[in-house]
Amino acid sequence: MAAVGKTEEALKKAGVAYKAGKFPFTANSRARCNADMDGFVKILADAATDRVLGCHIIGPEAGDIIQEVVVAMELSASAEDIARICHGHPGLSEAVKEAALGVAGRAIHI
Repeated sequence: MAAVGKTEEALKKAGVAYKAGKFPFTANSRARCNADMDGFVKILADAATDRVLGCHIIGPEAGDIIQEVVVAMELSASAEDIARICHGHPGLSEAVKEAALGVAGRAIHI
């Protein structure tokens, strides 16, 4: 498990309008090949600016793949910025891209 930034509960409590994109590892090809499909990636982004406010990962290699989102948040990136980055296939990090696409309702593999 790995997390960075705000949780949904904190955003709700603060009255921040946000969108969430969530992608399950059951739909990720590398996780399926490794028979390690439990969990998901969830990205939270500001509803108006799309700036990434938080990310929560439960699943394989969570502590490694969250680093992409840590860097994105440090650079004030949007979910769309993450979604446009090319991710190697097959890879667990593709779940991050899919969750970022999911913020705008555009996840490809679910």
